[in-house]
Amino acid sequence: MFRRNSSKQVADATPADAVPAEPVMNGTSTKGRPTPTRKEAEAARKFRLGALPADPKERRRAERSANRSSYDRSRQALRAGDERHYPVRDQGPAKAFVRDYVDGRIRLLEMLMPLVILCWATLLMRNTSIYIYSSFVMEIVVVLGIGLGVLLGQRVKRQVAATFGPDEVRGTGFYAFSRAVMPRFLRQPKPRVTMRGEPKVR
Repeated sequence: MFRRNSSKQVADATPADAVPAEPVMNGTSTKGRPTPTRKEAEAARKFRLGALPADPKERRRAERSANRSSYDRSRQALRAGDERHYPVRDQGPAKAFVRDYVDGRIRLLEMLMPLVILCWATLLMRNTSIYIYSSFVMEIVVVLGIGLGVLLGQRVKRQVAATFGPDEVRGTGFYAFSRAVMPRFLRQPKPRVTMRGEPKVR
């Protein structure tokens, strides 16, 4: 008798809309549903708060507009030298160090791009002799560029590891190569050191 009354009182005291928590083991609930990831939970939270329109077309339009605004802001930051709004690939003191390292002297890699463009232009000519020589020169330029890029990347990685630690080395070699092959006046962010390694006077 007392047991049935106690059970009834507990049932009456439980709110009708209460849902018992589901135990989670190894990232999966006991009902077989996977636990939402942090990204999914954040997206659901934004949707509930009304950060994104409910209509799929409007949501895509809003996302494109936000991406375009972020891209324009990053471009303006690169031109103005505002490091707070740099793209992710250009952020951090290690990347700034790599840029200064590459910009601090004249690089042979920088001179290869105009040569490649010249060879490519001559390939459009119908002269067989010029075509053969241009193809040969372009192959040499490509091999030379790869070799110089590998050497530059190794030097940059050693410098970054010695200055900032091994955790900051990842990606710096290719970052240095991609900047070195670009003509100096086209590099973004703009160089902040002269070709002698001295800080520019603004």
